Amino acid sequence: MESFARAVEIVLKDSELGDAPGYCPDASLWAHAVRHSGYVQSRHATGRVLVHA
Repeated sequence: MESFARAVEIVLKDSELGDAPGYCPDASLWAHAVRHSGYVQSRHATGRVLVHA
């Protein structure tokens, strides 16, 4: 849950300046947020390694 909250925080902070009616964050921003949320690193640290698609 912590990683999810961190990803949402990253998207919200990075979207602040572009916010306007109808604004939708790009998929690339979500991908960036997930990569930097710590989720993958925590999976590696606990031994639950994910298979890259």
